[in-house]
Amino acid sequence: MEAISAERLVKIYGNSFHALKSITLSVNSGRVFSLLGRNGAGKTTLLRIMATQLLPTSGSVRVLGYDVVKEATEVRKRIAVVPQESKPMYLLTVKEHVKYYLMMRGLSMAEASERTRKVLDELDLKEYANTLCMKLSGGLKRKVLVAMAIATEADVVFLDEPTTGLDPIARRVVWDVINSVATSGQTIFLTTHNMYEVEAVAEEFALINDGELIIRGHVDEVQRMFPYKMRAEVQATASDPEELSEFGKVIMVGRRLIIYPRNEEDSKRLYEYCATKSLKVSISPVGVEDLFIKEVLAHGVYEER
Repeated sequence: MEAISAERLVKIYGNSFHALKSITLSVNSGRVFSLLGRNGAGKTTLLRIMATQLLPTSGSVRVLGYDVVKEATEVRKRIAVVPQESKPMYLLTVKEHVKYYLMMRGLSMAEASERTRKVLDELDLKEYANTLCMKLSGGLKRKVLVAMAIATEADVVFLDEPTTGLDPIARRVVWDVINSVATSGQTIFLTTHNMYEVEAVAEEFALINDGELIIRGHVDEVQRMFPYKMRAEVQATASDPEELSEFGKVIMVGRRLIIYPRNEEDSKRLYEYCATKSLKVSISPVGVEDLFIKEVLAHGVYEER
């Protein structure tokens, strides 16, 4: 069953800025689906339309079979949302924030209290249960919002860059909870610009750039489509891109040079070259970041050498 279905979705701001350009996308129920893209690519616009927070210019979206424009009330009964810019209410404690939110959605005090206890434990927020939200760090405030959405047990949960501001350990705790929620049958739709987040939580993902979907599919399947198996990374300011091109394709990303060796022999030769030049080099298997780089090359974001 499809949890989310978008058909030829367009969003134009003002008279000319096309934030979304004829997006067609479907997400099956019980999945973690990630929308990956750079800042300004259209991720938040798409999520807000799906979550009934923004009207499309044209096209349609259905969530759990309901039209997000014509049947917005029915959609809202069945979803939970963590917007990118949202913040918890400062004068409530962490426990109060989650519990009162659940009660506002119609849960009894007893059920709201039990779900709050459970989610605070799962997200390592138990020690902050009686702490005012105003005293929390930015990362912990973000975890409170994620806790609110997860505790609803809504059929579809929309998370807009949910781990922004979290330290690496806290980020992994949130990832674990997202994965466990999906196994219970809920659908998670999250946006991110973190390639590692996609690999950690998503079964399927789509890459959006300049308002267009340019790649989508199962993470493992799409990775296998990449023509290289390994990647190496060195500092651009200390390296000669022309010399490094002897070992494979070279791409400049900011102050980094990423080299994709053609085979295992080229990887060994590259490592030996860097050792003789006293260059720091890291070699690892390719991942979602490499797919991202490959697909946006055509848009002039990175420089191929």
